Amino acid sequence: MKHRVKLLLLRLSSYIYKNRDSKVIYYHDVHSKQSYTDMSTSIDLFRKHLEIIWEEGYTVVDKIQNPKKEIEITFDDGFRGLYENFDFFIDNKIPVTLFLIPDYMGGPNYVNEKEVSEMLATGLLRIGSHTMSHRNLDELDEDEVHLELKNAKAFLERKFDANIDEICYPRGRFNRRIIQLCREHGYTTQYSCLPGSYSKPFAEGVLRRNFVQHATPEEFRYHLYGAGELFYKRYLKQHFRNTYAH
Repeated sequence: MKHRVKLLLLRLSSYIYKNRDSKVIYYHDVHSKQSYTDMSTSIDLFRKHLEIIWEEGYTVVDKIQNPKKEIEITFDDGFRGLYENFDFFIDNKIPVTLFLIPDYMGGPNYVNEKEVSEMLATGLLRIGSHTMSHRNLDELDEDEVHLELKNAKAFLERKFDANIDEICYPRGRFNRRIIQLCREHGYTTQYSCLPGSYSKPFAEGVLRRNFVQHATPEEFRYHLYGAGELFYKRYLKQHFRNTYAH
């Protein structure tokens, strides 16, 4: 019953907001055999999502440049499934962005430095920061936030000889001060968990992303049309805090 209500809401929303706007979508991992997290998407379902993207005339790009018909695919955390299935991305020439947590790298279920380097060498992976330890930024004092942002950026730039200027908020939680602190540390692009179009950022440099990792093909098509807009205020209430914690 719950699923049917959700599907009905998505369908209605897709009619109300129907568009062909460029969008950022996000997942946590993919798997074919072994799954490293219950947030993982089967490679078969991921393939169906891609087929719908192509059917609808969208192009998957490494970084959105146009307001219409481009899709940017992002993964959070750095689980091993992406590496183990990266041949699929190579075969289909699918670029992705991976937001890494340095403290988790090399641990059980997570990619290590060598594996990230291998994916980077294909030219299909771009990496960004998911902070140093994935703590909720809106619950930390300002000094702790500085360390989370600074140390993650320094680690990733040193290990992978890359310019790290993109960040994804842990668990999507942020506030106005966190946006400013991220900017101060050189994160010019910040990814939220607020659904919607790329051309309608929450604030300058703060992009919306659409959560699709468990979406059925029908649900995914509705999200591609912009159905996530219906849930924007709910996500905003869950993830955004107007005040700074300390």
